[in-house]
Amino acid sequence: MTASTPHRPENYRPPESRAELEKRYAAGERCFPQTDLSDTDLSGVQLDGAKFGKHSWFHSADFSGASLRGTSFRECNVKCADFSNADLTNAVFELAAIESIRTTGAIVNGVKAKGATFYGCELPDGEALPSWEWP
Repeated sequence: MTASTPHRPENYRPPESRAELEKRYAAGERCFPQTDLSDTDLSGVQLDGAKFGKHSWFHSADFSGASLRGTSFRECNVKCADFSNADLTNAVFELAAIESIRTTGAIVNGVKAKGATFYGCELPDGEALPSWEWP
């Protein structure tokens, strides 16, 4: 381990596929910095409490029907991602770059989005981003 990453071995590498992510999650790993799962089908995945960090990319990822309770997308790029019917209860999108995501039917109770940037997001009828926790 290095002084700059006291909780990560020097040879850490982010998961490169859904299968690898699920395997590592099932083994108890929860922190996945610098993950790039753009264009990945993550529909129905269960990643409650996972933490994706700065430099993680989920461009065009499909999280439809996923369980993402308490999952952190802090400082991530989530552009054109589909969160339809996902459970985002208490998920964190603080300082994230969010563009053209779908949240139709998603549970967004307690979502934190302080400092996030939004552009072209499709929301369910009657839902508005201000219902998320704002500064």
